[in-house]
Amino acid sequence: MNQSLEEALTICDEIDELLANAMPAADAQRLDRIRFLTGQLGGHDSYITDQANKLRSRAAIYFSARRHQSEQGGADGLMREMRYSLLNAIRNQVSVLQAGMN
Repeated sequence: MNQSLEEALTICDEIDELLANAMPAADAQRLDRIRFLTGQLGGHDSYITDQANKLRSRAAIYFSARRHQSEQGGADGLMREMRYSLLNAIRNQVSVLQAGMN
């Protein structure tokens, strides 16, 4: 399980890279990759799965043509939530799970 937790951190890093230079506009290729990666995060525990699902749904809004404009905080708020709230929550939970294994 420890290796799968390390993989979860690698997946978080890849998602973070995808989001780092993203623009709030339709981007099916980037969205598909994020959907795939968040799917890979499922199964570690229920909290990580829940946060990954939220990240997937928020990314779908961010990478839409206009839906991000009607969100509270707009595109910037969505990006902060995805990169700093949701990804950090997943990383923190991985750390907790790793600490519990030692």
